[in-house]
Amino acid sequence: MEDKIQNVRQAVEKLQIFSHEPAHQLTQVYGFIKSSENIRDATTPLPQYIRLSLDTKAETVVKFMYKGWNLPKPDMIISVTGGAKNYGMSAQLRKIFQMRLVSTASRANAWLITAGTNIGVAKEVGEAVNYCRYNNRKHGLDVPCIGIASWGYTAGNKQLDNQSTHSLMNTSDTTTIRSPSKPSQNQRAQIVPMDNKDRYIREYIVKENQPRECYLEPNHTHFLLFDDGQRKAETILPLQAEIGKYSRNIHLANTTDEPVESLIPIVMVLVDGGSSSIRAICEALKCGTPVVVIKHSGRAADLVAELHACYSDREIGNDGVTSAHPTKSQTDIVKGGSKEKMIEHILTSAKERSEIKSLDGVKNDLCNTLDLYKDLVTIFEFDGTRHRGNLEDAFLESLSNARKSSRASNEQYSLAKELKLAIAWHKFYYAQTCLRTDTTISKLKQDDLRPVLVEALYHGHTDCVKLLIEFGTSLEKLTHGDLEELYTKSTNHQLSSKDMSRKDQYYLDCFAPIVNSMNKINNLSQLNHNAPLGETAPEDLFLWAVFFDRFELAIYLCSKIWNISLALLCGAYIYRRAASKTNHTDIKQRYEEHADRFDTGAASIINLCFDDDEQFALDLLRRSAVAFKHITPLDLVKDAECKSFLASKCVQRHLDNIWYGHIDYKRTAINFKIFVCSLCFPLLPIFCFCLNYIKKPKNSALNTQDDLTASPLTTTHNVLQSVQYKRKNNVSYVDRIIYFYNAPIVRFYYHTIFFIVFLGLFSFVLLVDYFPLNIYNERRSGFKNLQIPITEIILHICIWSLIVEEIYQVLSVKLIKQYLSDKWNMIDIIAIMLYLIGFITRFIVLETVFAISKKVLIFMCLDLICWFVRILHLFAAFQKLGPKLIMIFNMMKDLFFFVCFILIFLLAFSITSWSLITTDNQVSWYYSSNGSLSNVTVANGGSDLWTWHILRHVANYGVWKIFGQVESINGMDAYSYVAFILDILFVVIANVLLLSVLVALFNVTIQNVEKQSYQIWGYQRYLLVAEYSIKSPLPPPFNTFHNLYRIVQCLIEKLQKPKSTNSKNNSHALEMESRGLNENNSEEEFKDNNEFQRKKEIAGDYWWYTLKHEKENQIVDALQNIELKPHDLRERIHNNNQI
Repeated sequence: MEDKIQNVRQAVEKLQIFSHEPAHQLTQVYGFIKSSENIRDATTPLPQYIRLSLDTKAETVVKFMYKGWNLPKPDMIISVTGGAKNYGMSAQLRKIFQMRLVSTASRANAWLITAGTNIGVAKEVGEAVNYCRYNNRKHGLDVPCIGIASWGYTAGNKQLDNQSTHSLMNTSDTTTIRSPSKPSQNQRAQIVPMDNKDRYIREYIVKENQPRECYLEPNHTHFLLFDDGQRKAETILPLQAEIGKYSRNIHLANTTDEPVESLIPIVMVLVDGGSSSIRAICEALKCGTPVVVIKHSGRAADLVAELHACYSDREIGNDGVTSAHPTKSQTDIVKGGSKEKMIEHILTSAKERSEIKSLDGVKNDLCNTLDLYKDLVTIFEFDGTRHRGNLEDAFLESLSNARKSSRASNEQYSLAKELKLAIAWHKFYYAQTCLRTDTTISKLKQDDLRPVLVEALYHGHTDCVKLLIEFGTSLEKLTHGDLEELYTKSTNHQLSSKDMSRKDQYYLDCFAPIVNSMNKINNLSQLNHNAPLGETAPEDLFLWAVFFDRFELAIYLCSKIWNISLALLCGAYIYRRAASKTNHTDIKQRYEEHADRFDTGAASIINLCFDDDEQFALDLLRRSAVAFKHITPLDLVKDAECKSFLASKCVQRHLDNIWYGHIDYKRTAINFKIFVCSLCFPLLPIFCFCLNYIKKPKNSALNTQDDLTASPLTTTHNVLQSVQYKRKNNVSYVDRIIYFYNAPIVRFYYHTIFFIVFLGLFSFVLLVDYFPLNIYNERRSGFKNLQIPITEIILHICIWSLIVEEIYQVLSVKLIKQYLSDKWNMIDIIAIMLYLIGFITRFIVLETVFAISKKVLIFMCLDLICWFVRILHLFAAFQKLGPKLIMIFNMMKDLFFFVCFILIFLLAFSITSWSLITTDNQVSWYYSSNGSLSNVTVANGGSDLWTWHILRHVANYGVWKIFGQVESINGMDAYSYVAFILDILFVVIANVLLLSVLVALFNVTIQNVEKQSYQIWGYQRYLLVAEYSIKSPLPPPFNTFHNLYRIVQCLIEKLQKPKSTNSKNNSHALEMESRGLNENNSEEEFKDNNEFQRKKEIAGDYWWYTLKHEKENQIVDALQNIELKPHDLRERIHNNNQI
């Protein structure tokens, strides 16, 4: 608030805005209004006001609104005038007018200008603005509503006059304002210093309006209170018209991105009204402002509508359609059909009704103005067929008529502004008509349509964007400033919950987890805002559309991108991240559906390219784009969980190339042959020479620096797919051994074989060879003084080798979150933690501690269970078994919810039944010989009855009945009978009802997994290939030697790095520059290739065919629903008649 007051002070000082009394002094009456009628929350700003002299120039007032109040530049100005104290518009039309006016203004980024009074049409507009403000407070929407009123006519203006406060302040804190003829060197001292912001907040109590005065409407955002010493509202009408005229000048808003000749569209709306409203529209028409008259709103509006029909030689009927012939009643009244007589009759009838006071004083001016400016007047009816009740259509028509009648040199700018408004209101047919008119094509320039295209993108109107691009507007001509404007303005429906407003913030939040070099993102803020986006425009706009959930627009922009598959994967990745961070169920489901659509589209396109050209499709998998921060498709698929894309034929072929390495996998029974070679004489590849291998040429990209820094999947793909391989039989024996060990499938078989051996060893140790630490010199494994058996020593070596392998896997991922997101890694962590606890307690020779270490279901035995479960992960390599793992995990989720349900019934039944059955053992009843009760005793005197074994007995009594093991109750007392009945009920509920529900849930889960079995297996296989591509060629515990080799290699590289730093510094810049040029040239050559252009057309045609097919299906479904509704209605009527 202090900043706002400071801006007002500086603007008053700079623009020399004076008050009326005392003269030649800068105004000091300004601040905020805190109304007693409208209590606002802390997030809603208070209305601002200023008192200024009526002699202030209109241009100065407009500059003050921009500089002093920091009002945003509008795309349209709507001035509303009409009835005040005698406002007689019907309640129904009043509500419709309020909603449609504010809706039109908010979508068009417009200013609303009224008289600012708390009565009549100004009050209706203020209440509508308040409704719009609170209804859209989540998005921060607030339409500027400016009230231009007379200070003398404003009731309670003394409450707003803070000059009395100034006079009471210490003279040391104030300075007398000097005359402008004698300027002071310290101009800032002319205004009272702002040492207390609260004195600029004025309490404004709104009471009932009195004659010749009216209170201010509290829902307006700003008030211009002009003072001329009189208490008349009409004195400000000429200045109000001038303010509207000068408000159109864009250069007054301190903008330099548009031509000075461009004007902001302005429209005045007449609702009801009296003589003052007639004067207002006359002044507006003389200034060239078009007027929209709301017919049937009463008094002045109806009078103007009738007169306009006469001057236009036509009549506006009840349906709003213009007619070239007068009505029958007018013909009867006016015999010759004379225009003058018709006008005289209309004025006489209005005077006889006494609806408009002082009509004689304004009728001549009204008639002359309508005769001269009849083209600037548009008649609107809410129930008419001409505008179909759309106020936006009337505004566009009035602006079009004003542009055509002006015939000024800036007509093309006005047309561009009209198009921008049509886009904001989503008037597609109006924009289509304007663009496809021959006269329009010659007037509009591409630079004029650039802001129109930005507006269409901002509102997400895909059809309008397509229309503008078809007309010739280029996305590449948009500037970085336009893109930043889209990020700044777009606050609705953003996917991220963070408070961000710049492009680089969104890019950093999205791509930071997957981009290696952060410089590629940080340099975004250094771009020139006036520079065009160029070839990256479709990608940049596509990302913006996805960030702000313009899904249909993102789909269209995706078709303009040269690598459609990569763009779709980026969209899926962004939507998937947004879905994981939201808690709203409906929004999360919508995001997931959008991500699935992108995933399916990317898979379809890459498969289409693969069917046409296998090599080209495989090249697309390793192609990156500058706009996507040099990300390849394979960098996104895991985080985006694009299962359909991973299950595509192209990606699976890519995974085959990686999985088999240099082994020729197109041979028959190749998997069995590799397994036999791995199983026979493990670690001694004697039979590996029997396999066929593929040798790549020496000029392959394997030795390039880029491939050394790439991911394992990309590196292997570059090795195998960057050039066309030739099968050769002259592969050397050394190369055969290297190729055999480097193949991930061989590593997989080796790890599987030794993991099974490890589980057998673990089981053997726990069963027969796990003893306390030998500190008493006994024999272990046939050796004396051996503290633990040899088998256990081997077991510990194997487990520590697995721990080292897991640590290397953690260090290989970019983010620890990626590692923890895999459920198999979580099982590994649990198994390692259980082992470490058991390993530590292993060396404590105490009976209780040893029991903790070995006792069933404790630590080491639990650890063995985890390792056994871990072997299920190996099934992911097989297409038949992989989806079954997902079934198991999903059914475990169903089982968890089932256990929650059945546990409630179990506890209720078990506790109740056990308490009934054990009552006889706890309570003894003694009766005398005559049958009367003589004594009652309780076991142990009622104490020490509770033991923890009771919980086990209670659970043991009820849990087995779930599985049908029911024991008979021998007692014959009432307790036993009740317990018997409860047994029957529980068995029925548990075995019949709940188990049937569980089976049904399992069935649904199995069906859902079966539908996506191939996609699930493709995703699991990708993860498995990625894991074994970085694993050691030797399985545990032999991987220790490979790990030592890695450590030595890393130390050697670090020792050699300082020595070569000086020599590399000189050529580093040149090398990076040449590398960047090579990357750009490679991408350009790839894009300019005829083969690529052909494939791009194939992908684009397929994408549009898919979208068109989906829209046709939607239209057919809608038509079918429409056809079914009358049929259902007829059936209901027929049934009711029969009843």
